[in-house]
Amino acid sequence: MKKNGFRRNTWLFAGFLLLGGLMHYFDPTENLFLNSFLFTGRFAVFTGLVLFWIRSVRSRLLPTRVRTYMTAAGVMMVCLLAVQVFSNRIAGDAVGAAALNRWSKYVYWVPQTVNPALFLMAAVRIRRGAEDGKGWDERLLLIPAALLSLAVITNDLHYLVYRPKADYPDLAIVTGRYSQGAVFYLLYAWIILAIAAGLVLLFRETGRRPAGGIVLLAGAVACWLFMLAMNLLVWDWLHVHQPYSTQEINIFGMLGIFEICIRNRLIPGNENHIGFFEQLGLPVLITDKRLSPVYRAGRALNASEDELRASLKHPVYPEEDIRLSGMAIRAGYAFWTGDESELHRENRRLESANEILGEENDLIRVENELKEKNARLDAQNRVYDRIAETLLPRQRRIAKLLDSNEPDTEAFRRALGECCVLNAWCKRKSNLLLLDESVLPKRNRELFLALQESARFLKCCGVEAAAVGEELADFPLSDIHELYDTFEAVIEAWLPSMSRMTVSLLDDGIRLAADTAQAMPLPETILPVEERNSDGNVFLTIRRRKGGKPA
Repeated sequence: MKKNGFRRNTWLFAGFLLLGGLMHYFDPTENLFLNSFLFTGRFAVFTGLVLFWIRSVRSRLLPTRVRTYMTAAGVMMVCLLAVQVFSNRIAGDAVGAAALNRWSKYVYWVPQTVNPALFLMAAVRIRRGAEDGKGWDERLLLIPAALLSLAVITNDLHYLVYRPKADYPDLAIVTGRYSQGAVFYLLYAWIILAIAAGLVLLFRETGRRPAGGIVLLAGAVACWLFMLAMNLLVWDWLHVHQPYSTQEINIFGMLGIFEICIRNRLIPGNENHIGFFEQLGLPVLITDKRLSPVYRAGRALNASEDELRASLKHPVYPEEDIRLSGMAIRAGYAFWTGDESELHRENRRLESANEILGEENDLIRVENELKEKNARLDAQNRVYDRIAETLLPRQRRIAKLLDSNEPDTEAFRRALGECCVLNAWCKRKSNLLLLDESVLPKRNRELFLALQESARFLKCCGVEAAAVGEELADFPLSDIHELYDTFEAVIEAWLPSMSRMTVSLLDDGIRLAADTAQAMPLPETILPVEERNSDGNVFLTIRRRKGGKPA
């Protein structure tokens, strides 16, 4: 389908080119309306052919520098046709319109000078290849074209292109009224040399390809030169009106050379979609805007027109595992399908694996929660075991005191008071054992509260006791335990002889002041106790450890 459409476009292009030539051949008629119609029609046909070719180049070629140069050359060709119309039909050769005539001729040279530079730039790039990163030196070829164009535009300042003859001081570019200057011949030399250099490069590059390509290129060049020779040497000799002007021959001759380069695949293109789709191996359908099929590859697409239209917006599944996709392309739509059966099978396997993993993750989560609970219970049990182990001697002593004395006796009352003191220690000791060093504030009241409660229950034993002074201390928890245990051991040993006692916190320990009936020996304690007597009062100082040793 692509090859048939390509041939059809080629024959249509050739047909319209021939039609434009016939319009030019029959252009000089006595009927002014017909004359204007043929001239305008010829301009429209030739301009339309160049624009059609530019559009086809943009769709057939990849976006390379060659395509840019060729597109720019096509634009210059359209400008040349437009200036030719203006110069021949609007400016004319009227002497009264000398300035308009002169400037139209000047502008007429600009595309004629720039186009050979673009042709040579395209040939250099084709010779180098699209992958070659160099390009700045190609653009240097625009410098001579720009300088020559500037020389023509500024001819009124120097007359190096066109020189008015003495009889016609008001320069109008009309045969017989001017002579050519040196730059005029440089313009023709530049045009011939640039085109010739470009053809040499193209012949060398085409020579490295299959032999058929160089034959086509040589044929196109021969046709170009033949038409120029007919224009310059034959038609005037035969007194026959030319079917094409010299500039029109140059325009379509250059287009022919570019087209041969494209068909010889000297320029990266994107036309081999049939081979691409065949190698791809996917079912592909290309349609026009009305969804009429113009190309099929692979097996047929079993989809309705509604499904095709829907696939342009989102993927459609005409069959369970077949995904239909579509997109808009130039002058139509492309549709293709993909078999997702393997993907769906893998997804189902993945879902099954995810379910199993989810169940295992739930089991692991429950197991971790149980382990965490067991760890907390084990930690609590260790704390409780430590508390029980620490309090057990006092609790046994309390039980022994209560069992060894008869109720409603003085001895039982004294034993009950001592039990209250021991219970106060057990309560505060268990509270201290439940504390954690990490949550204990740096300055805390824990030791003062324990001393205060023990002092309050000493009253049950007839001892006037009180905790006084500063309540806050910055002792760590280990020091609090040792200070409180040492304090408890001292008051238990001195309880029978004490009548009054005060306790207070020091910066590095505890100080006790007590009234005793007789001196009592100090018990074995965790921390050493300093004893000092003054006026019948006993002062005891318990200092905490520093650096692991008692202060």
